[in-house]
Amino acid sequence: MGAAGGLHLRPARESDRRTLWRIHTQAVEALCQGVYAPHEVATWVRLLRPEGYLRPEKPRTVLVAERGRRIIGFGQVDTRAGELEALYVVPDEVGQGVGSTLLAALESAAWHAGVPLLGLDASLNAEAFYRRHGYVWMHAARRPLTPEVQLACVRMQKRRPAAALREEPAPR
Repeated sequence: MGAAGGLHLRPARESDRRTLWRIHTQAVEALCQGVYAPHEVATWVRLLRPEGYLRPEKPRTVLVAERGRRIIGFGQVDTRAGELEALYVVPDEVGQGVGSTLLAALESAAWHAGVPLLGLDASLNAEAFYRRHGYVWMHAARRPLTPEVQLACVRMQKRRPAAALREEPAPR
């Protein structure tokens, strides 16, 4: 899976777990400050663990974005449930098209798997990103982290585009 600007997408490997955790942690710490209270960000980060990624009992489509040999983002979609579960980019690459490229590839995987509607819980700092990519606000929601800490988020969804419904031409 190639992409413009030296960006390359590939399926995540088990050896990527620690890197996925590091990217997730860095993104939350840097991009959620000022949107969520310090104790909410600290709780979120504290609950993240490398072994929580790429769990074999929870098969998902997980893609990583690489620039050169550096993994700079990842995304995860559950095509069975029609749920985008994760999309994170290292802070110094935000705004460079990494998230958009990952999102397009994850959506494509979902549409090709027959998912008619893709849902997600957007963090408050990511809502505008998803709106720009065609996701529609459904309702305010909360993501429970602990009994005391529940993150405010936005439930959003996107319908499979009509173009994705058309069959691809048969190879000649």
